[in-house]
Amino acid sequence: MSDSKNKQGAGSAKKKAAPTQVKTNKTELNVAQAKKGEVKKVDTKKAKDASNPLDGLLWLVSLVLIAAAIGGNYYYTQYLMVDESSLQRLGRVAAVIVVILAGLAVTLFTTKGKKLLAFGRDSYTELRKVVWPTRNEAMQTTLIVFVAVCVVSLFLYLCDLVFLQIVRVITL
Repeated sequence: MSDSKNKQGAGSAKKKAAPTQVKTNKTELNVAQAKKGEVKKVDTKKAKDASNPLDGLLWLVSLVLIAAAIGGNYYYTQYLMVDESSLQRLGRVAAVIVVILAGLAVTLFTTKGKKLLAFGRDSYTELRKVVWPTRNEAMQTTLIVFVAVCVVSLFLYLCDLVFLQIVRVITL
């Protein structure tokens, strides 16, 4: 019986030792490849983080659109003395807002913009999982906070009065 336990123990030790052997072999293989000057494969996550040349162009287009909207609005209001009605002013403001939004929308097609959209979707998913308090619970919590604030403010007011009297006694 003890022989069977020893055989099982030895077998499990061999099973545990095998992964470290494989790890060592991979490390030795990587060192051998590095010595030969072979190029390693790039990690896919790092490849996704690297920006592509199109991102630079999209950022430039976005910056130009936003700068044009702000600069055009400034130039129009400062150097063109046009008496505009409220409808014309509304149209100009709407055009500026649309161009700025278009510039911001262009950034959503960049790598960072796509990550921002994914973050927004994930945040919305998590927001839907939140268990919101009932109206009664919210009212009770608000009342507790209001009472606590009133008590602390009353305490601070009384402390202020006491310290003011102490300062008057000392200085007079």
